[in-house]
Amino acid sequence: MPAADATSSLTQELRALETVPDSYIVVSPELVILTASNAYLTDTLKRRDELVGRYLFDAFPDNPAAPEAQAVRNWRASLEHVIATGRPHQMALQHYDVLDPERPGHFVERHWLPRNTPVFDAGGKLRYIIHSSVNVTEEVRARRATALAQDREQRALVEVERQRARLASFLAQAPAAVCVYSGPDFVYELVNGPYQQLFGDRPLLGLPVAEAVPEVVGQPAWQALCHVYETGQAHEEVAQLIPVARADGRGLQDRYFTFRYQPRTTEQGQIDGVLVFVFEVTEQVVAGQQVQHLNQELRETNHQLLRANADLDTFIYTASHDLRSPIANIEGLIDALRQELWESATNAPAIEHILRLLDDSVTRFQTTIEELTTVMRLQQDGQSVLPEQVDVSSLVHNICLDLAAPIQASQAHIRVEVAQCPSLRFSPKNLRSILFNLLSNALKYRAPERPLQIEVRTSCDEQWAELRVQDNGLGLTTEQQHKLFRLFTRLHDHVEGSGVGLYSIHKLIQNAGGTISVSSELGVGSVFSIRLPITPDGRQN
Repeated sequence: MPAADATSSLTQELRALETVPDSYIVVSPELVILTASNAYLTDTLKRRDELVGRYLFDAFPDNPAAPEAQAVRNWRASLEHVIATGRPHQMALQHYDVLDPERPGHFVERHWLPRNTPVFDAGGKLRYIIHSSVNVTEEVRARRATALAQDREQRALVEVERQRARLASFLAQAPAAVCVYSGPDFVYELVNGPYQQLFGDRPLLGLPVAEAVPEVVGQPAWQALCHVYETGQAHEEVAQLIPVARADGRGLQDRYFTFRYQPRTTEQGQIDGVLVFVFEVTEQVVAGQQVQHLNQELRETNHQLLRANADLDTFIYTASHDLRSPIANIEGLIDALRQELWESATNAPAIEHILRLLDDSVTRFQTTIEELTTVMRLQQDGQSVLPEQVDVSSLVHNICLDLAAPIQASQAHIRVEVAQCPSLRFSPKNLRSILFNLLSNALKYRAPERPLQIEVRTSCDEQWAELRVQDNGLGLTTEQQHKLFRLFTRLHDHVEGSGVGLYSIHKLIQNAGGTISVSSELGVGSVFSIRLPITPDGRQN
């Protein structure tokens, strides 16, 4: 065939290929583009005049952003195989992006199923190679999206399982009793150890509540559970009474629980279960009930004691008031009897001795009544006088003037050291009564074999002011110290006393919020320590 005819024939063949519906590109054995079908131009975003006459891989370079594709190398290798063997070659799925005409330097993603087929002339010489390709980009994207979705789903499932295992581990180790109900029948889906212990060996997992724990059906706890499942609103109950079947099968047992119902929802927001946290508080509730019962008994006992104290006060007041007049009458009668007997009796000294004994008895009776009145006033009035700052040194000096006679008789030496705390905030009258009692007792109960030494000392810190009265008198045994502040208690009989003085000052100090204590040794002496509270502003109460 003449060369002109061969060229004309090739041109006609190429033009015929341009109009076929499939995607083709035709290259020479030298890999120069001869033509391309309209479908191929559409798939590759090219115009025919951009391709014809160009070296194949200049027109279709690799995408630098996808070096792993190695598109040029794979296509070149396939073409070289076709040229060398003269046989068609089906390529594997290729990732071969094309240049974006709208954005120079950028590429558009493309995936192909290509095939290279040689075409020979009548003499068996290779005329050109037809590269047919099916654009499967959308299928690849769809498969990739599906794979990504499956991968995400798989990862989500793994994460859900991990979280479920973590939750199950947490719930199993939780100190609270925890269970999970599933579905509207409240089937036990999960039960941790503490929850199972509430019901002993009763089977729970996989069973509806109504079957596993039928005694709760209809109870307030059951109604609350149904309400949570229906509304999705969490609910909490504190110390709820729930009768539960005994482990030995002998009826129901009242038990108390504090619990919280938390609805469980799906990703779509549908309620599919309830999470339950339970604390059994039966012991606490029973203990609280016992405490309430004891408090009620204490209130009743206290009320009875108050009535008894009131009756006692009334009795003391009545006795001290109503006995004054009869005693005065007895005293008058004794005086009249003395006068009558003195004028007529021949044994006046004996009669006078008897009358003196009667006088002493009446005097002691009157003293006792006065002291009973004092005790009653202390119990009723408490600290009735407002406290003041009292100069301790001056107060001791004035008391010593009142006790001048016994001080001189005993040749007592009284030392006052109050420089650290020169004044005490207290009722002046009551503080005088306290010091007078302590000093007069020291004088009464002195040791005859040694000179009496008395020391009055004060000290204070941030919370307390302390007053100490120390002597080297007779001292007390441990047993005597335990009885010291009791009413009408006398520990020495060789001097007069009623046993009311120390009781009275003890009440005065208690009423002021203070304390009094004694440290004593028989034959050595005693130390009385009085502690009075100081308010936050630095003042005593």
